[in-house]
Amino acid sequence: ILEKIVSYKGAYFSAITDCLLPQNRETTHYLIENIWKIKSDFVPLVVTKQIIPQKTIDLFVANKKNVVVQISVPSLNEEIVSILEPGAASVKDRLATIEKLTKQGVKVIVVIMPWFNIYKEGESIEDLPKKLVKIGVKKCIVGTAVLPEKERDEILDTGDDFIVQSVNKMTEIRKATTKIGYTLPLKERLAAFEKLTEACTKFGIQPMICTADNADLIGKTKLRLCTKFEHRNFKN
Repeated sequence: ILEKIVSYKGAYFSAITDCLLPQNRETTHYLIENIWKIKSDFVPLVVTKQIIPQKTIDLFVANKKNVVVQISVPSLNEEIVSILEPGAASVKDRLATIEKLTKQGVKVIVVIMPWFNIYKEGESIEDLPKKLVKIGVKKCIVGTAVLPEKERDEILDTGDDFIVQSVNKMTEIRKATTKIGYTLPLKERLAAFEKLTEACTKFGIQPMICTADNADLIGKTKLRLCTKFEHRNFKN
């Protein structure tokens, strides 16, 4: 794996599974650590919704110019997130991990996905960006969910009326990068993204919409879109 991967300028860890699940952490750390020993300007894009072990945080801090860290925080509501992302770290632990990294100079892009744009009494769309800016976040990537039928049914089976109402609004079936599933119709998605963009911008966070699940937005909005993995090391 090392011999093959060092022929690239960078790689996702991982766009499909979570590279920092307990059973994956040691392998992920080993690969990134040893890739950097061979190729110091290699750029791993680490995408996770788990706690990052301290030794891996230390590794990222030592190589902060050559790592991109994305951590998923779809909501501040622990109950909602536990339904949307079963088995993932708590929101509290993810926020603590983000703050550990940003305080040591590692830039963290927060992934607000899957974003359902739902808030219980006393909550608002501004709560998440307001919290993120306090812990050093300057950029986020947002995306509404594309739910394959099996995942959709599992969420509906939870019986949580609040989330069920939101899922029932996802009436459009479309193909995303790796799956086919239910999502909000284009008009409703655009309206939601505009509101979240406004809230993020208000607190100094730069939002981008992920086109992996929202490719139909390309050419149909002036909102900033995230279409590919970019890094200054790729310009050479």
